[in-house]
Amino acid sequence: MQFKSCSSKQHKLRDYFGFLVLICGVLLGNRFMALIAQSRTVRSPLLRMSPPEAAGFISERESQTWKLNAPASPSFTDITTTALDSTGFGSHSSVFADVTGDGRPDLYITMFYSGDMSDLFYQNTDGTHFTEDALNWHINDNDGGSHGATFADLDNDGDYDLINGTTGENNNVYRNDSNADFTDMTPTIPDLEGREEVTRATVAFDMDGDGYLDIFTVTGYLGSEEDPPDTNEVYHNEGGMSFAAIDTGALYEALAGQGATDTDYDGDGDIDIIAANRTGNLNILQNDGSGNFTQISPSSIGINHGAGDGITMGDVDNDGDLDMLLVSDYPSSVAYLYMNDGDGTGTFTYDSQSWQNIDGYMGGFADLDNDGDLDLVFAGDSLYYLNDGNGNFSTYASCTVPDSGINDPRAIAFADIDNDGDMDFGISPKQSNARLIRNEWESENNWLKVRLISPQGQAGAFGSKIRVYPGRQAGVTLLGFRESRSSNGYLGQNEPVLHFGLGSNGTADVVVTFLDGSTATRTNVTAGQTITIDRADVLVQVRFSSKVPTIRMAT
Repeated sequence: MQFKSCSSKQHKLRDYFGFLVLICGVLLGNRFMALIAQSRTVRSPLLRMSPPEAAGFISERESQTWKLNAPASPSFTDITTTALDSTGFGSHSSVFADVTGDGRPDLYITMFYSGDMSDLFYQNTDGTHFTEDALNWHINDNDGGSHGATFADLDNDGDYDLINGTTGENNNVYRNDSNADFTDMTPTIPDLEGREEVTRATVAFDMDGDGYLDIFTVTGYLGSEEDPPDTNEVYHNEGGMSFAAIDTGALYEALAGQGATDTDYDGDGDIDIIAANRTGNLNILQNDGSGNFTQISPSSIGINHGAGDGITMGDVDNDGDLDMLLVSDYPSSVAYLYMNDGDGTGTFTYDSQSWQNIDGYMGGFADLDNDGDLDLVFAGDSLYYLNDGNGNFSTYASCTVPDSGINDPRAIAFADIDNDGDMDFGISPKQSNARLIRNEWESENNWLKVRLISPQGQAGAFGSKIRVYPGRQAGVTLLGFRESRSSNGYLGQNEPVLHFGLGSNGTADVVVTFLDGSTATRTNVTAGQTITIDRADVLVQVRFSSKVPTIRMAT
């Protein structure tokens, strides 16, 4: 085709036409880019993806999203070699609490692998290094090995004592002597010393509302198919570090194995027990408030999946009730998330979020990026999952956890080890050294930590609930809901100082409901600090309230 020169009119027409082409190109380009953006969110059931930019792989999961257009997200560093002395093989539990009274969370790790072993106590010296000193603190518990452990204030003196779940010999109770040493109280508790079991989970909770923490431990790991059938250990706290065995009832007889958690799943104000079962139904042990338990069918509250190893509770959609994560490592590695129906009946609905081929015996919830919702990490997995605020979890190419060399991970537990306002965590793998992972998150998101002491003087105030709102807006828009408890998932105990991400909020109102029903409120608390709420706050609230709560004092 031969082109002729254009007249002035033709030039104007050509320019006009060119302008239209340009506009169409821009519009089409925007649409094309939108389509690309859409295509970068892949949603497919049972999809396995191995993008080159991801460390490890994405496990098979039902209705999970893999996104490349990631928001700013935390990064993590494995500080084990600089922070911890070598642990050796055989770690099972990860247990955090400030047992030395210096304001920094210490770490206890149980060991069970081959022959007699000592458990490990790492004293947090400066937030960057932990000194192993279990022998000098007299809690090394050298015997055939241990699985579960729990720090709990058993005598209401304001410091954390220790329950050690020994495997194959009697369990032990150690009294914390004013944050300076421990004394083995086991010889003074005949019922405890006289029983030898293969203990897994250890739980401390106030079963009857008398102000003292009682003890529940899971015997064995199989559950229903244990041969011969096992019974669990239940001890009522009589006060003064005296305990009496309870050898009847659903809690004692439940066919439990592996992990257990103490939680008010039905929101009726007392603490129930949910225990795993590798070879049968999940154990839902409902408390009547007086320490009498009834085992109810999981299906009666909407639970249709089991948990072979761990149960973790958390309010993942910030609606003020507790949702449930069920994890099994056997016969396959899978996790299911159930959402609380929120109608006060303690029923749940499976919302089609599940994870296949995960690592670890449990998942843990923590607000990793301080944006105000609970994120999710599975013990030993190479990826973590960010919450969109409504309980929907997604992972990204940047959401990686250093997992090199981790073999057979079991428990995960969270603590702010360096007091910088973000959540770090420990992982206990059986076939490799335990790990300590530091959160390197730096952002403008604010945070607040709350240390509880019950009206009866109990450090941690297990069973209490905290609701946090924007400053001077208590009861309006919930920023976060937490329950203080002794045990999570499979043998994990988070630092009993409760952490809240506040997002852009610079102040917060904090409302605490203690297990005895008394309440305390702090208003317009400045972000970026740790506050302590105790009996004095309850009494202040009583002075300015026409409704006087009853404070049940332990006797």
